[in-house]
This record gives sequence, C-alpha cells and structure tokens, in this order.
Amino acid sequence: MNDFFKILTICSITLMTTKSNAQEKFTTYDNTYGEKTYEIQISSKDKEKFSLYIDAMSLDSNHSKGGITIDQKQHQDFLNAIAEAKIKYEEWVNTAKENDVKELDKTMTIKSKAGAYFLYGNKWNFQNFVNLKYDFKIIESKGEIKYLLLLKTGKLQSSSNQFMKVDGFVFVFSSTKEVDDFTNAISSEKITEFMNKPKKEALFKD
Repeated sequence: MNDFFKILTICSITLMTTKSNAQEKFTTYDNTYGEKTYEIQISSKDKEKFSLYIDAMSLDSNHSKGGITIDQKQHQDFLNAIAEAKIKYEEWVNTAKENDVKELDKTMTIKSKAGAYFLYGNKWNFQNFVNLKYDFKIIESKGEIKYLLLLKTGKLQSSSNQFMKVDGFVFVFSSTKEVDDFTNAISSEKITEFMNKPKKEALFKD
C-alpha cells in the first residue's frame, strides 16, 4: 500500500509540473512563400523566464513538424541577428536589382544560437544547441524573381536518441515587411504583455 501512495504522489507532482510549465498559444506568423501560417507558443515559469516555441517550414519530407526554441537569455541576441540580417538583405536585394542578378544562393556571416524540436513518429525530440544560419537566395518562380531571406537550423539530431535525425527547418521571409511582422510578433513588449495577462482560470473566481 505504501508503494501505491508513493507512485500516486510522484504522478501528482509530475502532472503539476507539466501543467505549470505547459505551452500556451502565443501568436502566429505568415510564410507567404510557403503559403502557410505557423504557430508560436510560449512556456513561462514566472514573469521573467520564458521559452518561445516557433514552428517553421520542414526540409524533411518524412517529418513535417518542428521548429526552434528561444529562451529569455537568447531572445535579444536572436532579434539582433535578424535585424542585422534584414539590413544585409535590403542591401543585397538592391545590388541584385541594379546588376540584374536573377539567381543566387549566398550565406551571410551572421549567426545566432537557439534550441530546436521536431516530431519523430509520435514523440517530440529536442536538440539543445543549434547554430542558426542566415542565407540570401534569389529564385525565379512562375515568371517572377523572388528575393528570400532564409534562417536555417541545419540537420538536427535528438539529444536523447542519436538515431533520430531530421533534415531541419527553415524560416522563409520574402520581404522586409515579413521580417518586421515576425520580429514585432515576438518582441519583448508583446511577450511581457502576454505574460502579464490574467490566466483564464483567474478570471472566474468561485
């Protein structure tokens, strides 16, 4: 009987921990190149510590769900890197137009760190450290020249199982407006505003 109560106690603690650190839907962003809207979720332990779970386009035909995680320590560096990449993107778009360049794939020297996650079968897997890569790409699609800013995870491997691997995920921005919309959606102001909102349960007091 004592063993039963021990197991029951452990289960209760586990459920409470899972619930307190549960992810909540935070916002979304649009990928017009892929014609899809992706979700951004947030997990917070208190008013200052948080992690963003940002879904992205999969580069793996067999594993379609995943993205990157950004915690409060990585957040500002991540935003700074994207801002720097946006400036370089604008510069290279102008150069490409002035010189009639219609095809290009060039990696920027900009980098930033994140975590990553992916669904393998029915199990979520995580890679704790990822060096994100920023690329500038020019392609012709349906008779139109597209100038893309890509943010790539590279290939991923589960931190808990070396045999679970995927080809990675990518963020595709087709304009500076899309970059701005994305960074505004995950700004410190928006995160603080969301975390300071009363939880649904708190609104209905018994």
